[in-house]
Amino acid sequence: MKKSPQKRARKTYEDKIAELQAKIEAIKQREEEKKKKKSPAMRFVRAALSSLDKALANCDDSLMRKELGEARLTISSVMALAGAPAASLTPVARGGGRRSNVEVENLGEKLLAHVKKHPGQRGEQIASDLETDTKTMRLPMKKLIEDGKVKTSGQRRGMCYFPA
Repeated sequence: MKKSPQKRARKTYEDKIAELQAKIEAIKQREEEKKKKKSPAMRFVRAALSSLDKALANCDDSLMRKELGEARLTISSVMALAGAPAASLTPVARGGGRRSNVEVENLGEKLLAHVKKHPGQRGEQIASDLETDTKTMRLPMKKLIEDGKVKTSGQRRGMCYFPA
């Protein structure tokens, strides 16, 4: 018994026109982003952000790191206001690179505050509440445990976190 071939739905000319208009809009958006990237002011803002990243990587003083982190946040918001692509804001946002010590410490503070508010939660629950993933919170949580600020019970995925 042969199956009858299904007829292919053909696009109407209105659908084709709508599709082409969407492509034109996408091309226009890409060109606008290129113009923003080539702006001399944005070039200096990106250089400042890069310099701050280097300073954060080589800084040992926690107070200075905190202030540099705040300056970096301000410059990042300037880039966002100017419409710079999100991929240029941080190496972590691009899916690669290392987080700065300030970023790890900031997440650690959030984790500690969350654990104090909600003792006994598992890592997956904490990650979903903080809108992150368990891999991202692993290093800051290890540091909190080493510093004696957080206690654990259980193993692996069943591990629960409590304030010390």
